[in-house]
Amino acid sequence: MEIRLDHKSLPTNNQRVRFQIVIEELHGIWHEGVYLADEDVFKVDEKIWYDIWSEIVRWEPLS
Repeated sequence: MEIRLDHKSLPTNNQRVRFQIVIEELHGIWHEGVYLADEDVFKVDEKIWYDIWSEIVRWEPLS
């Protein structure tokens, strides 16, 4: 069975977000960054980014 991401549930391109990744979820650790739609990643800075397919557990928009 193929799992497909519902793109309607994602932030808009370059939207600021707060998010959790799989390995830190149980510790309550959150990160902040921007969503890059073309790459399907949440980017914290030039060196740190997280793939929405394998690493992101949940996200929330930032004002």
